[in-house]
Amino acid sequence: MSTAKKNPRRKGRSLQRQRALDVLYEADLRQLPIAQLPQLLQERATVSTAQTPIKEYGQQIVAAFCDHADDIDSMIEAASTDWAVQRMNLVDRNILRIGATELMFLDVPVAVLANEVASLAREFSNDTAVGFTMGIMNRIAEIRDTETAGLS
Repeated sequence: MSTAKKNPRRKGRSLQRQRALDVLYEADLRQLPIAQLPQLLQERATVSTAQTPIKEYGQQIVAAFCDHADDIDSMIEAASTDWAVQRMNLVDRNILRIGATELMFLDVPVAVLANEVASLAREFSNDTAVGFTMGIMNRIAEIRDTETAGLS
């Protein structure tokens, strides 16, 4: 994603989401199996093509995705009736993976993710990506709320 625009104001967790996107995008582009993703993550924690190596929160996102990749991709597919995960463009697919990972396994509120996912899509994808990713993220939140209703 080296040709992507860089947002100099992005910092903290927002920057780490971007670094997680870099790692997932690279793995997807190189068609690395999930089993090799931890090794790539370890490499990117010290050596990165980006200016800032991936740090703790970005590593948490990627590690959680590694641990739950099948569940996350299944949830994205369930929320996207018209598009299989493998048919989505690389950037959109990995933005959705980050959002779904944070929502499902890192307990980040959907209101926070809405802004973050839209920001990543606006910056790194095409004009239709914001609506596309937001629609799927909202549907993932609805499915998750339905599945977890009454569990607390």
